[in-house]
Parts: sequence; structure tokens; C-alpha cells
Amino acid sequence: MTSYAFNRITNNKDQKTRHTVLGLTSPTLVLASLLTTTALAQAQEITEEDMLNAIVVTAAGSETDVTNAPASVSVVTSEDIEKLPAQDARALLGDVPGITFNYSGNQKKVQIRGLSERYTLFLIDGKRVNSAPNVFRGNDYDSGWVPVEAIERIEVVRGAMSSLYGSDAIGGVVNIITKRAQNEWHGSLTTEVTVQENRKSGDYGRGSFSLSGPLVKDKLFLKTFGSYDVRVADDDDLNPGLQRDGTPLPGFSESDDKFIDGTATWLINDSHEMDFNLGFSSRKQDETTLERKSVGVTHRGEYDFGSSEVKVYGDQIHNDYGHGNRTGEMQPNTAYNFNADGKVNTEVDLIVPHKLTVGASYKYQEINDDYVLMGAGGTESSVWQGALFLEDQAMITDRFEMTFGTRFDNHEKFGWNVSPRLYGVFNLTDELTLKGGWSSSFKAPTLLENSPNWYQVSCGGGCYMIGSEDLDPEIGSSFEAGVSYDRDLFSVGLTAFHNEIKDMIPFPPARTSDTVAALGYANYVGLAADGSPMFTYENIDEARTMGVEASFSLRPRDDVTITANYTYLDAKAISGVKRPLAYQPEHTVNVGVDWLATDQLTLSAKANYTGEQYTYVPSDGDMSGASKVDGYFTADLTGAYEVNDNFTLKAGVLNVADKQVYRDVSDDFNVDGRRYYFSANLKF
Repeated sequence: MTSYAFNRITNNKDQKTRHTVLGLTSPTLVLASLLTTTALAQAQEITEEDMLNAIVVTAAGSETDVTNAPASVSVVTSEDIEKLPAQDARALLGDVPGITFNYSGNQKKVQIRGLSERYTLFLIDGKRVNSAPNVFRGNDYDSGWVPVEAIERIEVVRGAMSSLYGSDAIGGVVNIITKRAQNEWHGSLTTEVTVQENRKSGDYGRGSFSLSGPLVKDKLFLKTFGSYDVRVADDDDLNPGLQRDGTPLPGFSESDDKFIDGTATWLINDSHEMDFNLGFSSRKQDETTLERKSVGVTHRGEYDFGSSEVKVYGDQIHNDYGHGNRTGEMQPNTAYNFNADGKVNTEVDLIVPHKLTVGASYKYQEINDDYVLMGAGGTESSVWQGALFLEDQAMITDRFEMTFGTRFDNHEKFGWNVSPRLYGVFNLTDELTLKGGWSSSFKAPTLLENSPNWYQVSCGGGCYMIGSEDLDPEIGSSFEAGVSYDRDLFSVGLTAFHNEIKDMIPFPPARTSDTVAALGYANYVGLAADGSPMFTYENIDEARTMGVEASFSLRPRDDVTITANYTYLDAKAISGVKRPLAYQPEHTVNVGVDWLATDQLTLSAKANYTGEQYTYVPSDGDMSGASKVDGYFTADLTGAYEVNDNFTLKAGVLNVADKQVYRDVSDDFNVDGRRYYFSANLKF
């Protein structure tokens, strides 16, 4: 087998070590994560050079080591995933600096540096996923299309990345990277259950499998995984707050998720390989079930001049319930996404060494909906977008690297948009690094927001929202500066950031069911056939988020690791009446301690503080009408015991202090109280 192909197939100790090192943000954290496993001897074989060369793939056009990545990058490693009891990727991301959550009821949506999920791009193995046309009010489905057991690591890039990824990456990028095939047949079976102490809260559990190995020795490999997750709905009387009809506000709804996925990897020759992927996911939350069928082909090649990667992929997402309506009847819709991405990497010496990336992308999106697409455009709406991008990582000196990047996007409805980026990394010493940069970004209106034939009931059935062809893209700018100090047993980092977005499209738009008051709304467009007022979307808002992210890691002894991070966030709407943004806690703290008690037993403790946050802020800035949730603290205790090389047991107590958060008003959210976690994993 060739060295190039071999590096992409994981089967032995050396390759496992390589992938362990891939995903960490500092040398200390590399070793810290390794110590949470029982393979302490293997961890001690990792050299400082290995740790300093930890590789990430999302922050630049080509692979780059974490220290010199031209962005703020955090990585949830495979070892983190193994020790954390998590239903999906959102639970794994909760400890990442700069990440908070936006809520719609109990839908928990990832946001980065104070910018909502509308501005976060989700990728699976570098391929974008987007279910926005199926559930226009926003949803948390895109963070959960991959079961936890299939995830190798998650790379989180904080800050605008439109120069590489185009629209949707104003806040940042979350790249969920799945496990690769192995050169020998291996598999695993996992079962997990979490039992709530408060019997009004729903229990949940999961069963999963994975299987990987060669179909043709050194030539053709297969990996497949599947999972079934379920959560029982909370009791109807869990929350004290009431809905308009006098019934209690709902807690967590029933969820039922199923996954099956397979990838065949063909090592064509010494320099070329291809992946062929098929997947199916079904995710049910309350009344809404989204079914996603995906297909993709990827080619990777190495040449005398450099390397290339081409991806062609797409999916069909079906929503059997629809967007919601007055009658509560099923009103299904189906969306189609097609993407083609390609890039070439090469290195040239022109005065100074340069790593160049040149690429292009094309994406097409379509929605078919017989119920809310009923205007002049019929029951179908679509849009295409193409782009060219260029990135140059120039090594100005041995210690100073500058990254210049720009992307030219051509949108079917808005024409050309340019997104430049400039970023510098200066290694003052082997341990001390300065980073900083500026980038421009944009976000095109969603397919439905920009469709004149979109006609959606709102205001509890008392008004309608319609799409608009007069919208412009939202434009953002981002600046950050940071410093980090990394040594073998200790690391600390500090980053300040500032983001602004102009021409924001408020979601939801201003609206009312009062036909008289509606006349005073700038986005009022008239009365519907049933006499209800209609409102459209508009570019009127401007927002600014700024803050500081701090991280710390210490290994006081060979078997103990302490990690911590803190985020200060100031997020405001600055157009019209200046006011805070909802679901933006000013302070967030995460602390973790891992102890390798014996060669077989690992114990972990984790604590989180989420500061007070507004859950609703009136657009007129009258804070007497705002609602707020107090800050809250949670702590988890977990442990893993390796019975033998093939069987591991895990258990823990989550939210030890039983700080349960209830809903008093509709904009509030729930936090589960004390619960007990059990898991068993069999490898073969």
C-alpha cells in the first residue's frame, strides 16, 4: 500500500496515534486528551514535535498545523467524544469557547460568537448540510445528522470564513469529521441509557454499531455505521408557565432518530483514491420528522505539483409535517441540494515560500411545497450559486506567516460578491504565538425569504409572511487578535473579537394580527383573501458582537489534566434603538478535570456556568417587556472502566447539583435536572 493511501486508512497503533494528534488546539491539550484513555503508554510515546504539528483541515484551503492555523480553531477530539455522554454534536460543542445556544422552545441551536445559527455553516466531512428550506423558523437538525459514535472529531472555526466557504459562514464553521475506514476488519456495538431523577422528565437511550475493514486487501475498503436514538417526552405538567390556551408550556418533546451510512474507499493507485458514500437519516422531534437521503463521491489526488480534491454530493430532505398551519394537518415539503466543490493545492517559491489553494464551487437548492408556495411562481422555488476562490499562505519569515484569501461568489439573483480575508500568525518563540486578522463575509437570503410565491401563516394563525425579491445579501466583517503560550505541561490563550453585520434580515419579521396596527408597519403589504394582514422581509437591522475568549490547560502530574475556558460576550442590535440580543449570555465558563486513576479506570469531572441571558427583547428596546433567564451552574461526574481490550463500561451522574431550569414564558427553555448515565461498548 502506498504511503499516501496508507495515511488515509487507520488500522494500527501508529495510525491511531496520528489521528489522535489531528484534532487539538495546543500541545498540552493533545497530551491531555490522550491521558483520558487507558492507553497511557501510547500517550507517553507522543513527542513534543508531534503535538506541535497537530493538523486541522477546516481553517485553511489546505491542511495546516493548529499553531499556525489562520483562524481561531477548537477541536473536539475522539478522546473527548469517548468520555462525554452526549446525545448529539450539540452536547459535544457546549464546552467550546465562543459557542452558545439559541432556543426556539427547546430546540437548541448552535451559535458562534453571538451570531445565531443562521450564520453558522455546518459541514459533514467538508460537505455542507442545510435544511433551512424545510423548516423556515430555524431548526437544530443540521447539527445532528451524524450519530456520536461515528464522529472522529469536530473542528470549530470561530469567525467569518466566507473567503473559503461563501454564504452562511459569517459566524463560523462547524466541520463534523467521521471516522475513516480501517485496514483490518473491526467493529463495535454500543448501548447507552440516561435515567432522569425527576420522573416528569423524559429518559433517553441509544444503540449503535460500526463496522469497517477491507473488501479487497490494500485496495477497496468499507466503513458503515448505524444508530437508533430515542427520548421520551417530558410530562405535560413539567413547566409552571402557561400557553395562550391555558395549558402548561411543553418541555422536551419526544425524539426518535435513526441513522445508517456507508462509505467505500477505493485506492486507485499510489496517488489517487475515491470515496463513494450513501446515507439515510430520519430525525423526529414532536410532530416534525425530517428524512435525509444523501449521496456523494470524492476524489483525492497527489501530483508532482501538489494535490487536488473534488467533491460531488447532494441530498434530498423531506419534511412530512411541513412548516405549521392553522389546521394542524400534514403539509409536507421536499428540498433538494446539489453541490460540486473542487480545489488544487500547490507550493511555489516566489521571493518567499507560498502555499496556494485555487478552487471553485457550485451549489443548487430547490424546494417543492404545495402548501406555502402558492404565488405566481407556482409550488417550486430554486436558486443556484457559483464561486471561485483563492488562498495564499505566504511564509514571510521562518516565524511569520500571512494568509491572503478571497472568494468571488456569483448568485443567481444578486450577481457577484467578493469576500476577502487577511490573517497573520507570528511565532515570537517556539512557545509564544500572536495571531490576528480581518475578514469580510456575506449571507444570501434563504430560498424561502427570497421567493415571492412563499405565503406562510404566522401570528398564531392571525397573519401571513411572504417572501420578497427586493432583499439584498447581509454583509459582515470580523476582526480578531489573540495570543497563546504552549508548553509541554501548560498552555494559556486569550483572543479578542469584534463582528458586525449590516443589512440584516430580522427573523421573524415585524408583524401583528391587528389589521389597524398593521398599517403602521413598514413591511406591511396588504390583506390576504381571508382578511388577515400580510408582511414581508426587509434589510433593516445591524448588529455588533464583541468579546474575549480565554483558555487554560495544565497537567500537574502524569495522570491528571485540568482544562478551563471563559467567554465574555457583548451582543447588541445597533440599528434603531440599541438593545441586547436574545440568548446571548454575557459570561460562560467551562472547567474539566480528568484523572487516569488506574490503567483501566478513568474519572472525569466537568462544570459549566452559563450567565443570565435575555430570552426575548422587544424591537422597540422597551426592556420592561423583555424576559430573562437567570444564570445557572451544572456539574457532571463520569467514569470509564476498561474491563478488557474489547469491553468498556461507563457511568456517571449528570447535573449533580440538580439545577433544573423550567419555562415560565414561551421564550424560556428547559435544562434537565439530575440524571444517571450508563453505557457499554463492545469492540471486536
